[in-house]
Amino acid sequence: MENSVKLIINAIPNKENMQEVQSYLGNMMPVISKNGGSVVNRYKTIDHLVGENGPEMVVIFEFQNAQSIKTMMESEGFTNLAESRAKAFTKLNMMICGEM
Repeated sequence: MENSVKLIINAIPNKENMQEVQSYLGNMMPVISKNGGSVVNRYKTIDHLVGENGPEMVVIFEFQNAQSIKTMMESEGFTNLAESRAKAFTKLNMMICGEM
């Protein structure tokens, strides 16, 4: 049986459109839940030590398997949020990760 996997999202929110950020996050949570995901934790960057343009926020979700995440990303609920996602973030990365 496959171990659970994490969906790690790191982002730089669009500071000129924070209302859209809040709207997107509120609309995305039901999509995550509907596809079996749950929040592990949310983080904000306190101090960026190395590199440039690092994320200002990180969210970690747990899913039963990678296919659940891929199915979610192909779902109508996720794709319908594409415009909102583009307005809410100036940089957004999503990665499926497992234990090493």
